[in-house]
Amino acid sequence: MDNNQNPKNNGTYFVPKTAVPKKEYTPLSKKENKFIFIVLAGLFIAVDFSLFHVFSLGFTISYAVIFAISTAFIYKKEAKNKAFSIICGGLSLILSVGNSLFNNSFIKPVSVLIILFLFAIYCLGISGGMTKLSGSYKMLIELFVKTVEAPFANIENVIGGIKAGAGKNKGALGALIGVLCALPVLIVVIPLLVSSDAAFEGLVEAIVDNIGIYLIEIAIALFILPFFYSYLFARNRNITEKKQVKKTPANKQPKAVCTSFLTVISLTYIVYLFSQLAYFFSAFKGILPEGYTHTASAFARRGFYEMFAICVINIAIVSAVSILCERKNKKLPAFIKALSTFISLFSVLLIIIAMQKMRLNISIYGLSVNRILVCAFMLMMLFVIAFFILHIFAPKVKYMQPIIIICAIIFIALTFADIDRISAEYNINAYNSGELEKLDIEAISLMSDSAVPSLVRLTESKDEKIAKEAKEKIARKRFYSMDLVLSFDEQSLEETGGGDFREYNRAEKTANRAVMDYFAKLSDKEKKAFIKRIN
Repeated sequence: MDNNQNPKNNGTYFVPKTAVPKKEYTPLSKKENKFIFIVLAGLFIAVDFSLFHVFSLGFTISYAVIFAISTAFIYKKEAKNKAFSIICGGLSLILSVGNSLFNNSFIKPVSVLIILFLFAIYCLGISGGMTKLSGSYKMLIELFVKTVEAPFANIENVIGGIKAGAGKNKGALGALIGVLCALPVLIVVIPLLVSSDAAFEGLVEAIVDNIGIYLIEIAIALFILPFFYSYLFARNRNITEKKQVKKTPANKQPKAVCTSFLTVISLTYIVYLFSQLAYFFSAFKGILPEGYTHTASAFARRGFYEMFAICVINIAIVSAVSILCERKNKKLPAFIKALSTFISLFSVLLIIIAMQKMRLNISIYGLSVNRILVCAFMLMMLFVIAFFILHIFAPKVKYMQPIIIICAIIFIALTFADIDRISAEYNINAYNSGELEKLDIEAISLMSDSAVPSLVRLTESKDEKIAKEAKEKIARKRFYSMDLVLSFDEQSLEETGGGDFREYNRAEKTANRAVMDYFAKLSDKEKKAFIKRIN
């Protein structure tokens, strides 16, 4: 009888279960083991310098530390086509300096996101993780997959590698034992050192006073460590290198669908262009609403943001059709190219009209931070559209790389231009010269610290109403946002808490000095009035 046959089960044969092979992990190399602790130290610095110190000079320093650690860990000499990624890395370092100089409430957080984006490109490139598809939109998909998926997908490999090398890495165990043995000695030695030296005593007291914060920072760093280290681990080993986005021909849309879709959109835009003739030729005046008065202010106010939104939609439409439309011999149909080009050029026209509206808006209502930001984004869109049109007729041209670099440079220029100060100074000068009928003191007071010196200058205005309002805004609006305190006994304005280099910000420092100089020039009566406004 067959050994696998069970006589009690009517001749039924049992197939023995095949043992599932246990997954084997490659032990971490000496370099990878060392960088676990180096990365942890870098993360602790990043948390302490940035997260707990308002993303000022501390952020610039900590980002440079993380940048250096990551470079040392994952850089590969043999990686090809690193120029683009190195440029992105350099731009991210330059942009990080902006956090030490300015503190615009919009630019500062957005710059951090752009820095992280550029940093991800840098890491992908220097580790050899970029593919030949990196010049198209597929670069963004690849970047997303390898940046977001890697930290989660490779935690298992990291833990498995640590376990696999635990028995072989006796040095690490010995080091840990040595540290534990040193603790009892330190318990005796540290109190003696504290008693013998005042400077060391102060250092220990500072550490003890802040021990709770340090423990929280270490906990946050430990929480981030598995994700960030596994990301660098994946880049170091290029684990996701062979994983590409698969093409899905089944999702391609027929030529007729794309053509009819673009035709309807294009006809709508042609009708819009036809309607614009009403502004230039009397024969078409009947198109305008009854009682319409064509003034510069009405033209400047109406439709600007709608035009901006349409341009964004048009870019999305052209991109989607280019991706989804069926191709013959890998070429986009000529009529699709023509319609896509028309829609792109129509977007350029809308941007030009929007810029004209913005120019009139500024000449009538003055400059503002939002208006500068919108102008900068419109300029970015012009470059994006230009490269999209180029891509329509020259598909092999790598358009994504120049778009990223140009837009990053524009944003860096926007950051270092100190747009709050520019806006305040422009409005003040335009009002003094008679170009603006009214000066919005409230708007200036709500700007970042870069505008405070301009607000202080307004306190000396010959217009008593403006001078009075500026004094009110300095006391009521600006004072509490600064790291300043009043000494009521001496009636002097002093800076406090400014000794921590991690919180240094040039704009805030300049604003503090401007307010203190302003306060010092006041008479005793004016100082009392200033204090009264604050209270």
